[in-house]
Amino acid sequence: MKDNKFLICSCDSLEHQMMFWYWPEEKTLYSEVHLITYDNFFKRLWYSLKYAFGHKSRFGAWDEFIFEKEQLEALRKFLDEQTIKL
Repeated sequence: MKDNKFLICSCDSLEHQMMFWYWPEEKTLYSEVHLITYDNFFKRLWYSLKYAFGHKSRFGAWDEFIFEKEQLEALRKFLDEQTIKL
C-alpha cells in the first residue's frame, strides 16, 4: 500500500505542484514536479499551438525523481535542520 502527499506552492498557483508517493515495500519515494508558467502571451500561444498539433517535449510537462534510501535519509536530515531554524 502506498502513501500519497500532494503539495501546492505557497503562491497558490495550481501550476506549481509537487506530488509524493511512498512505497513501503520498496522503501522508495517517488516525486513528480510541475513548474511551468508562461507570463508572456505569445509564449503561451506558441506553447498551446505546439500542444494542439501534438508536439511533445522529450521531458514532458511533468518530471519524476526517485529517491533511494540514502537520499531519503539525507533529505530528512536536511528538512529537520531547516525546521529547527524556523
